[in-house]
Amino acid sequence: MTRDGMPRKGPGIRKQLQVLGLVPALFMLGLLLVALTWQRFEDADRDLRELGRFLAQQIASASEYGVLAGNYTDLRRQAQLAMQRADLQYVVFRDGDGQVLLYEGRDREESNNEIIEFHSGIYRQSVAPEGMLEGAVERDDRPDRIGEVVLGMSSARLLARQKEILLASMIPAFFAMILGLWIAHYLARQIAAPLGYLSGLLRTLRQGEYSVRGNSRLQGELGELQDNINELAGALEGARHKQQAAMTELQQAHRQAETASQAKSDFLAMMSHELRTPMNGVLGMLQLLEETAQNGEQQEYTEAALESTGHLLDVINDILDFSRIEAGRMDLDPSFFELQPLLQNCVATFRYVAESKGLYLRLEGDEVLAGKVTRSDPTRLRQVLSNLISNAVKFTQEGGVTVTVSVRPVRGDWLDLSIAVADTGIGIPEAKRSSLFKAFSQIDSSTSRRFGGTGLGLAIARRLSEMLGGNLSVGSREDAGSVFTLSLRLFFREQTEAGGSAGRHRPADPEQQALHGLVLLVEDNVVNAMVARRILEQMGVTVVTASNGEEALEKVRQRDFDCILMDVQMPVMDGLEATRRLRQWEREQGRAPMPVVALTANAMHEERERCLAVGMNSHLAKPFRRQQLARVLSPYLTPGRVPPGQ
Repeated sequence: MTRDGMPRKGPGIRKQLQVLGLVPALFMLGLLLVALTWQRFEDADRDLRELGRFLAQQIASASEYGVLAGNYTDLRRQAQLAMQRADLQYVVFRDGDGQVLLYEGRDREESNNEIIEFHSGIYRQSVAPEGMLEGAVERDDRPDRIGEVVLGMSSARLLARQKEILLASMIPAFFAMILGLWIAHYLARQIAAPLGYLSGLLRTLRQGEYSVRGNSRLQGELGELQDNINELAGALEGARHKQQAAMTELQQAHRQAETASQAKSDFLAMMSHELRTPMNGVLGMLQLLEETAQNGEQQEYTEAALESTGHLLDVINDILDFSRIEAGRMDLDPSFFELQPLLQNCVATFRYVAESKGLYLRLEGDEVLAGKVTRSDPTRLRQVLSNLISNAVKFTQEGGVTVTVSVRPVRGDWLDLSIAVADTGIGIPEAKRSSLFKAFSQIDSSTSRRFGGTGLGLAIARRLSEMLGGNLSVGSREDAGSVFTLSLRLFFREQTEAGGSAGRHRPADPEQQALHGLVLLVEDNVVNAMVARRILEQMGVTVVTASNGEEALEKVRQRDFDCILMDVQMPVMDGLEATRRLRQWEREQGRAPMPVVALTANAMHEERERCLAVGMNSHLAKPFRRQQLARVLSPYLTPGRVPPGQ
């Protein structure tokens, strides 16, 4: 493997084919040359030894007379005749006792050549008299050994012959090797060239050029491989066309989905504004009517109208929340808060409704949360719990509802929180549980159902539970009640003494206080302007009105206001542009910024972000209740507040 993790490339197929074709041939050629050369070496050695023995026998036959007569001259003549051969080094004559009679040899030169000696006996030749030839066969007449001839022959002749043999063998071997190399190269080229061509086709395909086709005239398996590559290229080209078509369709569908989502958001924003604007007038008038002197029947009618309006507002809020969750636009706002007061407040909110139905509503186990501050989104957690408690009270006719809190430490500053809302109501059939958390799904969807609703509450509650990092589960038996359990893992810390004392000495509820100050109310809707003005005046606030943003800017330049309630959608100049120009004017004049609270019928999260982005301080969605308006205005209108600019 290389450093970058890619497999290391070995020798090319051409080199491999050359090696494959040449190595076996060279091996066989080498074996054959060794065998033939060895055989020829043996033949040369045998010839040399036969020649030496022949010369020794010839000299021995010719030296009989010289040995018998002791004629050294004749022996020397015989030796000199033999020494005429260059490879003969010496000749030695010995008598029958092995004594040297004559030594004839060359001067010894330093040489590494080996001397090979040949021995041949000298025999007395018997002469048979006439008449004695008959019966010679029967006689055991063996010649007498009278001496010996020793020839010393150099191995140089043999070595020279061996060199000749080697040279004669290597020249054909060299030409055979050259021929083998050429043949291997030719065969490798015949195979490697088409493979290289086909490899080039594959590289081109890998680069995404699927229109390429192989057109070389290849035979056999290589031709079949080229056809397969062409088929692969065609299939890839077709697949790319289909993929491009599918991507085009997907992009178009994505654009359509985005357009539809935007249209949906725009529609929801518009419907939210168009529904909330008249509802704000209805709810405001009912709240004003509630404060007037009424008899018992009129008070009952007013309360019924307020309850119906609140239910309608809850339906609108559920639809908007569900649409935001589906679009992925529901954002969490985590912060540290005391969980025990939040639970107590949620239970207290529904206690009056439960008691009016003759039900008990209890909170148990919340003491384990005393002194603990947890981190989560309190608004969304309150929404989940309120939905569960509201459903429990709604579907229970006898008995009551118990909210049980249990805590299990996990590690360090983390704990597992479990909040179970158990009721003694109608329960849930097992067949209906699978669709319980589906949007717009209800246990009883018949026309004769006793309980209304949109079927969004539990779907929103489960989605919010999952967004909070937890889970919402249910256990129930028909006619035996239900238990909805919210499980969360939360980060917590112990409440400090200062924080605890602050929690124990909370200021009085703003709605119970009289607010004082000068408020500029910017509202183009006459009914909503009248409602807001009357509610503000009942709180003790002095109100100045304007019908659009341009008129509001003129009044701001004339006098200071403690707070500005700014509608967003208005003719002439909307609230966003008016706030933007107000902040610019304040910077140019070096004035302290006046608090601006957005008062809009658009409850979408994006609208709130836009309002804060232009410099508004807070946001209040229509329709609003008296308590909500007092809570928003209390930081700016409480007694003792320093007027702006001082």
